[in-house]
Amino acid sequence: MWLALFLHSGAAQAESASEYEFKAASLYKVASFVQWPPAPDNTPICIGILGKDPFGKALDRIVQGKLAGNRRFIVERFRSAEEATHCGIVFISSSEQMKLRDILGVLRGKPVLTVSEVPGFCQQGGTINLKVVDSTIRMEINPAAGARSGLRFSSKLLSLSKVVTEVSP
Repeated sequence: MWLALFLHSGAAQAESASEYEFKAASLYKVASFVQWPPAPDNTPICIGILGKDPFGKALDRIVQGKLAGNRRFIVERFRSAEEATHCGIVFISSSEQMKLRDILGVLRGKPVLTVSEVPGFCQQGGTINLKVVDSTIRMEINPAAGARSGLRFSSKLLSLSKVVTEVSP
């Protein structure tokens, strides 16, 4: 319920907060609706940013002191997909659009939730695309990409997202 209110209230609040503050909050909140393969309780959930960081300090502020179950969040920034394979969530910046196929190839099959804002991201094999439609953050989700990574999504997340399938290369 909170996710629905958060996503749909984005339009009303978009004028008072930046688009990337809402996208940062989406990265944090989506973790509550995703089940990863088992990990030790004390292992932090890493949110990695690959490429140019559009969030500034917003993502760090939003996750500071927050938990998903017994696991705390950490934020790390990377220049290559190989460095980010230990993260639970990897946001692939639009600066990496030209390398997207290679990045998704490196992360494919690993327990990593890939997220981006690149047009056509889910159709290319990414898991979640954050889009701005009429000043509101909307999610597209590719459940097949998540399943390949051993991720399971709550029915609530799926019902609030546009489900997208991949386009075969």
